[in-house]
Amino acid sequence: MSEIEQPYTPTPSKREFANSLLEWWRSNKKDFPWRRTNDPYIILISEMLLRKTTARQVSGIFEKFFARFPNVKALAEAFEEEIKELIKSLGMEHRRATLLKRLANELVKSYEGAVPASQEDLLKLPGVGRYAANAVLCFAYRKDVPLVDVNAIRVFQRVFGLQSKKRRVKDDTAFWEYVAGVIPPGRSRDFNLAIIDFAHEVCGPKRPKCTICPVRAICKYATEACKIEDQ
Repeated sequence: MSEIEQPYTPTPSKREFANSLLEWWRSNKKDFPWRRTNDPYIILISEMLLRKTTARQVSGIFEKFFARFPNVKALAEAFEEEIKELIKSLGMEHRRATLLKRLANELVKSYEGAVPASQEDLLKLPGVGRYAANAVLCFAYRKDVPLVDVNAIRVFQRVFGLQSKKRRVKDDTAFWEYVAGVIPPGRSRDFNLAIIDFAHEVCGPKRPKCTICPVRAICKYATEACKIEDQ
């Protein structure tokens, strides 16, 4: 049983969505340095760096950052000013540097410099929420867990007409469970990355490219809002 602790029983539309999405991703996947590793330290810190900035910006400092801070101990021992200087191009460098320093110190203090492999322990770390925790579990420890952010929310709301009673959808446990139920066992890494790339390339926030969408046949938004008809 996966970290989600629920059976994989997708409806035909969920299964079709997952298969079509993964097939699309095979030819459209993006390449970023943090996707080429399963090092939990690099993945966790990359998630911290990616907040409120772009993948392009983080890519620009990635090699230099991890060359200078290759592990938790190096980051914990660094001066905040040095961290700020390295991440200045991302913006909010003061807040980011302080958080990164606190995070590294806590990992050294409580986990001997290792990144924990349980969601419970990850959520105890400074600045680590459910998304970042699951990113580590998925990409570093190969756990079958979902990633739900504004992009995933948009895709699932459009395709399945999924709604939430929560003011902040990302805090809705039922939404997370729904997404989890769509992920094929053992494919969470590919599926989660596919959602990220699909939301960026096809299902954008303002002008979704419904005419080239690989899941338009089952997408409620495409059939109801875009009025797409099969040729």
